[in-house]
Amino acid sequence: SFPLDKYWAHFADLQWYLQRISSGRLVVLSVSKHGCVGLRQAAITLDAMGSYFAKYLTIYAHWIWVFIKDGRTISETATLNGFTDNHLHVTLALLEDLVPHSMESHSVLERARWHYCESVGSMGDLCDEHALAILPIPSPTPLPTSARNVLKDIPVIVTAGKRPQYLYQTLKSLLSAPGVHPENILVVLGESTPATIQLLCLLNVKFTFLKVEGEQNKKLFIYYRRVFEYVGKNFPLAPASIFLDEDVEVSPDFFSFMSRTMWLLHADPTLYCINGFSATGFRGFSHDPSTVLRGRVQVEWGYAVTLKFIQEALRIWPLDTALADTHFYDEWLYKHASNNRECIFPEVSRTHHFGIGMNTDAYSAEAYFLFMPTVTAYNVPLDNINTLLYWQYQTHFQNSIKNAIVLEGNPCKEGFIPSVTHSTTFVFYYSMDRDAHGKRVYLNYFYTAKCLGVWAQSEQGQHDLVMTVRVSKWTTLHLVGAPYSPHGHLCPPRVKPWHVDSLSDEDYDIMMNRIRYQELGNYIVPNRRQRGSFSHEEKYHKNSETKATPSPTSKLPPIQESERTTTTHNAARIPLSLYRSCNYSSSLSILALGVPRVFVCVYLCLLKRVIYTL
Repeated sequence: SFPLDKYWAHFADLQWYLQRISSGRLVVLSVSKHGCVGLRQAAITLDAMGSYFAKYLTIYAHWIWVFIKDGRTISETATLNGFTDNHLHVTLALLEDLVPHSMESHSVLERARWHYCESVGSMGDLCDEHALAILPIPSPTPLPTSARNVLKDIPVIVTAGKRPQYLYQTLKSLLSAPGVHPENILVVLGESTPATIQLLCLLNVKFTFLKVEGEQNKKLFIYYRRVFEYVGKNFPLAPASIFLDEDVEVSPDFFSFMSRTMWLLHADPTLYCINGFSATGFRGFSHDPSTVLRGRVQVEWGYAVTLKFIQEALRIWPLDTALADTHFYDEWLYKHASNNRECIFPEVSRTHHFGIGMNTDAYSAEAYFLFMPTVTAYNVPLDNINTLLYWQYQTHFQNSIKNAIVLEGNPCKEGFIPSVTHSTTFVFYYSMDRDAHGKRVYLNYFYTAKCLGVWAQSEQGQHDLVMTVRVSKWTTLHLVGAPYSPHGHLCPPRVKPWHVDSLSDEDYDIMMNRIRYQELGNYIVPNRRQRGSFSHEEKYHKNSETKATPSPTSKLPPIQESERTTTTHNAARIPLSLYRSCNYSSSLSILALGVPRVFVCVYLCLLKRVIYTL
């Protein structure tokens, strides 16, 4: 079931599943209530697959489509303005059980694959007789011996549950990545289904099961604690351990990157993790795969920590979730176990978080994570790894800020960052004050980062409270708070740090228009004018006298609810309250059937009732 009442991101998950349905499968799609709001690009995909109505569905439409993937439509019907539950009653005559010609084999492994594919759908090339993946997955090109030796005693832990489609994609990328030690991969299941177990047996990947009680994030919080306990108990002599979730695909350079940076965890006590995921390398800020950074950040998608850190964390990790101030384990580790230590991460990510789960903020997923660039080569050389050690890095970092060209003015104006054709470093000083309790106030950083399309939600990714991003191949930019940050004293006396309250009305309008477009972009709900509906951008105009002037080069970072801010500079100015979600309580469901086998791709429950009778 896909919650396509929400505009952001879920269309991409739907497309992901649709692309992995094998040719010749019978597919049933159904939309109820307002499940077409978030179809977006998926509507184009469905149109290309043969749907007559997908591109014309209104946000109130009910729609049912029964078709053969890469074949004919059996039935398609739509009601453009429906407000009740919809039901499908259709009788389909299915063929007798036949094994596709390409699957006929005396191989035990191939027969096992076929029996697996009889009951599980949307498995992509694992079950697609027209583009069948080779089993066992062929061994990738090996890395140099020195790199393989670094990794040979390091377990690779994949945390997983009941999503075999995601897990297959992750394991396929792992087993295909140069430098992998397949015998070191262990899948730790917190929940499971027969489909997940059968998949692991099919791929010959080791697994274990940890029984955990509880619900939702409380359960996950204890589950990850148990995972750490398991690793500490079963791999006590390992120099480190690598962790990934079941919806994290690794790049071909993942193990090479880990092998080149792993030694830093033991050589530098100011570090606690190596992240394969880039904390700053979003679209438009990801250019040099050889550059490696360090900063304050939580463990992210595809990370390594030492066994010493695991033991440190377990000593203070509460067994009772009521004693934890957050149930997100990665946030808890960052706040309580990192002890202000930093992580190493690449400028261009070595992992891709492609899944959408219980804790996914759909807007953030689309704006930042789903379409992040990743490295596609392997054995990529890294620049100046030795300079990542704390004192060497501090010297280089401070000199970079000191020698940078100072930018002044409104960071929201077009052309604020000059275009250059040779390597150039800029620095922008914004005003960082303290509140009555002595805490730093990040208001001006928030506005600056939002205008530039940089991560603005927190200080994560920053080194010494300085955000450093690669704006282009030739351009590096430091954002430095002054005076209350470690490098604020480098601000030249002639330069006045930028403050939002110093903006003229014209510059303030420029800022608000840019942020509004950064947030909403070309926010269009197709066929939205049924029954007086209108887009979020129109809602904004109804509450603002300012008209947007979109920039075609803008990014799409989100604004969290907690970040909506007003300013005391001008009482007439509008609040930063941008509309982000359409919650109409509806969804789209898929049923995919083989010919003649039944393939349930996603849950068959819509509004708590089974809507298909076959």
